[in-house]
Amino acid sequence: MTSIFLTITEYCMIFGKIGFLSSAIFGGILVLLTVFCIKRQFGSYKKLSVNFQVVGFIFALIEFLFPVILHTYNRSLAYFSHSPVFQLSKFSLELLIGISTGVFAATLCLLAIQFLYRYWAVFDTSKLVYFEGWYYLIWILYMFVFGFFWAFSVSYCFSLDEAGKQYLAEEIYSKYHENVSDIPILSLMSYEGNSVKWESIYGVLLITLVSVVQYSVICVCAFKMYREMSEKLLKLSPSHQRIHNQFYKALLIQTFAPSTFLFTPVFFMLFIPYADLHFSFPSVIFASGFTVYPAIDSICIMLCVSEYGKCFKKLLSSVKSKFGCAEVTSLYSTTQEGSGGFHRVTGTI
Repeated sequence: MTSIFLTITEYCMIFGKIGFLSSAIFGGILVLLTVFCIKRQFGSYKKLSVNFQVVGFIFALIEFLFPVILHTYNRSLAYFSHSPVFQLSKFSLELLIGISTGVFAATLCLLAIQFLYRYWAVFDTSKLVYFEGWYYLIWILYMFVFGFFWAFSVSYCFSLDEAGKQYLAEEIYSKYHENVSDIPILSLMSYEGNSVKWESIYGVLLITLVSVVQYSVICVCAFKMYREMSEKLLKLSPSHQRIHNQFYKALLIQTFAPSTFLFTPVFFMLFIPYADLHFSFPSVIFASGFTVYPAIDSICIMLCVSEYGKCFKKLLSSVKSKFGCAEVTSLYSTTQEGSGGFHRVTGTI
C-alpha cells in the first residue's frame, strides 16, 4: 500500500521540477536581456542580478538531479534522498545534501547583497566602489563563507549516529518504505534522551546566524528606503527617479516573496523539533517552494523594470522577424523549384 507521504513527496518533486524549468526559462531570459539587451548602465547590479540567477539555477539543478526530502518527526528534522546520483557512495551523497543547502544559503546572501547595493546606489553612492574591480571579490567571499557555514551545519552537525538511526528507522520505513541504513540521511536531532543534543544546537545556531544576518540586511535596507526614498528622489533627474522607483517596487516584492517562500519555512522547520510535539509531517511541502523563488524573482524584475519589458518586446520582434524571413526564403525557394522561374512571392507575414 502506497503511503500518503510518498504520494505527497511525488507531487512535491513534480513541483520542484516545475520550479527548475521555470527558473531555467525565466532566469535565462533575464540573464539574456541583462547581458545583451539592456543599454542603460545599471552598474554592478547587472553582475549581481546575473550571479543571483546563476546560483539559483545551480540550486534548482541540484534539486532536479538529486531531490532531497525533508521530514519532521517529533524531535527531529530529517534530510534524505532515495534518488542515487552517478552511483556515488552514501557518504558522498550525504555531503551533496549539505552542499545543496550551502548553495541555497548563497542565494539568500546574494539577495541581501542586492538590497545593500540598491540602498547605497540611492543614499551613499561613494560606497558603490566596493562593488567594482577586485572589491567585488568581497561579496563572492561573503557568499562562500555563509554558504560554507550552512553546508557545514547540515553535513557535520546533523550527521546521524546509531541512536539517531534507530530513532528514525521505523518512521522512515513506515512513511517512505526506505531503510535508513541504505539511503543518504542527515537529521537535526533536538534532544538526546532528556537533554538537548549539542551538535544539533550548534548547527541550528549557525544556520540561524546566516539567516538572520541576510534577513536583517534585507529588512533594514527595505525599511530605510521606504522611509527616505521620497525625499531623496526629489534630488535626482526624472529618468533616475523613474528607474529607482521601479527597482524599489521590485525590491518590495523581493522582500515579501523570500519571507514567504524562504525564511519562514526555514525557521519553522528548524525550530519546530524543539517544541517536542508528537507529530509526523512531510516538510518537503515547504522545501519544494525553494526552487521556484529564482523564477519569481526574475518575473518580478522583468515586470517592474520597464527597461526589461521594452527589451523583451524587441527580442520577440527580432525573433519573429528572423523566423518570418526564414519562412519567406523557404517559400521562395520552393516556388522557384516548382515553377522553374517564378521570382516573386507576395503575401503578408
